[in-house]
Amino acid sequence: MDAINYRMHGDELVISLSGRITAANSAEIEAGIDAALQECPCAKVVLDLDKLTYISSAGLRVFLRLGKRVERLRIENAGPVPYDVLEMTGFSEMFEVTKAYRRISTDGLEVIGRGAKGAVYRIDDETIVKVSFDETEGTIEQIDRERKLARSAFVAGIPTAISYDVVRVGNGYGAVYELLNAFTLNKMLRMGIWSYDEAADAAAELLAQMHDTHMGNAEMPSSRGIQLKELPLLEGKIPEALYSRIMELVGALPDDDRLIHGDFHIGNVMVQNGELLLIDMDTLSKGSPVLELGPIYNAYVGFGEIDHAITEDFQGLPYDEMADFWNMLIERYSAIRGLDAQEVLFKGEAMGRIRQVRRIFSHNDQDTPHGRAVLELNIPKLEQMLAQIDTLEY
Repeated sequence: MDAINYRMHGDELVISLSGRITAANSAEIEAGIDAALQECPCAKVVLDLDKLTYISSAGLRVFLRLGKRVERLRIENAGPVPYDVLEMTGFSEMFEVTKAYRRISTDGLEVIGRGAKGAVYRIDDETIVKVSFDETEGTIEQIDRERKLARSAFVAGIPTAISYDVVRVGNGYGAVYELLNAFTLNKMLRMGIWSYDEAADAAAELLAQMHDTHMGNAEMPSSRGIQLKELPLLEGKIPEALYSRIMELVGALPDDDRLIHGDFHIGNVMVQNGELLLIDMDTLSKGSPVLELGPIYNAYVGFGEIDHAITEDFQGLPYDEMADFWNMLIERYSAIRGLDAQEVLFKGEAMGRIRQVRRIFSHNDQDTPHGRAVLELNIPKLEQMLAQIDTLEY
């Protein structure tokens, strides 16, 4: 039996066990658990069995005595053999028991999409996996949250890829999707399978469909609420009049219930048999559609305005073509929804510039050469642009 490892996670003591627990070593295991509890007195204990391959009846009695000593005992990451033992002996009825996640490796897999928070890999012709760069304990909760948000959008009629499995990838987790012979819209453009006109038409229809979808009482965060929580970071760091104007305009937006993707770009739209499917749903929210346009503007234009290579590295396509695509997309979107395209383009750009300024400070990049250049460009632009509008709504 390997040494027992333990650590605190929040208000829980996590004890990791590995190898085998038999009659020969069960007393040693129990003594190790006692030592962990003495060093970290805790009413809530998690037994992590990720590396445990076998447990005997003597080991089960150790678990049972531990369960009687603490307020709450959870058993997680139980592999096939330990899980079957726990299931057959009724432990899963007495305590919360979860199976271990299937493990996969992304070594050698094709990267079909990459963003700030994670990457999407193709496992085979039928499946892809989205892996978070964050390997902290909260990742599994983030995946579960994304799956719930995606289901809400799917039920509302949005063509959405739904994860059917969660796997372990290294020390982190990934969500697996079945997407038979599907490619990102980005790849369709890079391979010349679709023209920019075809891509803009299809993406505009999907974007308009989302913004005409009311989520009602669906459990989904408020996009306006998120912005009002993040924007106070700018107070005292940009001109006071500009900060007040930004807060005034964003605060005046209605707390709408329209569906917002939050990261709508050609790397997060899959094409399967000519049908578009949305992925990367962890940024879903509901609110005024203008709050969607800032991230779209930045993905195609804003982030690469100073250094075109930023957009080109992200999208794999020339900056000028991406800037043109922004205009094409919004013009078609505005036509579908009966809006003034120039107004939508202007207000979308304004939202994008607001988000760029906030992002510089949230990433603590204000003293870097690039960060200073972004602020020197966007602050005067925003002062000029926001003086020309009465509302961000369109």
